[in-house]
Amino acid sequence: MAEIEELAQQIASLPPPKQERLLDRVSTLMLQRGLGELAAKYQERLRRMGTLDESVEATWRGLRKVREEIAARDYPN
Repeated sequence: MAEIEELAQQIASLPPPKQERLLDRVSTLMLQRGLGELAAKYQERLRRMGTLDESVEATWRGLRKVREEIAARDYPN
């Protein structure tokens, strides 16, 4: 916890433009990590379903079908 406090103090002592650049960079890194984790989970799901090697077009067709089924069920008019 002391390391985090020290790091927070260092960040707080930076000029505002540098703080903004740092926060932007951290946000970008977190987004990239999150997208990477999401991609890995989705790939594992496709692997379990046996559709990992399916073409992009086939995947989109399946997603459109699901969307249409949900729309028909939830919004019948």
